[in-house]
Amino acid sequence: MLEGKHKRDLKYSLGFPWEETDEALKEELSLKKEPKQKTRSQAGAWGEFIYGRDLKWYKEVILWPMFLLLIIELGVRVLQTKYLYLWNEQIFSYLIYGARVILFGYLAVAAVKLYRADKAQVLFAAALGGLLTGFVLAIFQFFWYLELWTFFNLVGQPLLMMFMGVAIAWLVVNLLIKFKK
Repeated sequence: MLEGKHKRDLKYSLGFPWEETDEALKEELSLKKEPKQKTRSQAGAWGEFIYGRDLKWYKEVILWPMFLLLIIELGVRVLQTKYLYLWNEQIFSYLIYGARVILFGYLAVAAVKLYRADKAQVLFAAALGGLLTGFVLAIFQFFWYLELWTFFNLVGQPLLMMFMGVAIAWLVVNLLIKFKK
C-alpha cells in the first residue's frame, strides 16, 4: 500500500489549521478566531488594578506638585544649614510644613477637578507621591548630614510623608465633597 512512496509524499489529514484544507473548513476556522486584545506593558497592566487607573496616570497627577515640594524642601534645608544657620530652626519647619499642606492640598484639588479622580484614587496618589518624595528626601538627608539618625530616616521619612499626604488629601477631598453638595 505505501510501497514506492517516500514519507515526505504522504499526506496526513488530522484537521490541523496549518494543513491544507478545503475552503469551507478554512472559513469555519476563521470565524472561530477571537479578535486580538491590545497588548500592554506589564507596568500598565498591573497599574490597572490600582483603583482603575494605570501608573502613568498617577505619575501625571503627582509629578509637578511633588517635584515642587521636593525643590522647596531641598532648597530650605540647604539655605538653613549653609547660609541662614543663625535663624531659629522653627521658621524653617513652619515653612516646610506649610509647603507640604499647600502642595498636597493642590494635588488633591487638581486630581478631583482636572483628572476626575474619585476619593480612593486621590488618597492613593497622595500616598504614592508622599512615599516617593519622602524617600528622595531621606536619601538626600542621608548624604547631607552623615549622622546615624539619617539611616533610620530612610524608612521613617517616606512613611511620615505618606501619612501626612493622605491626611491632607483626605481633609481636602472631604471638604470638596461637603461644599459640592
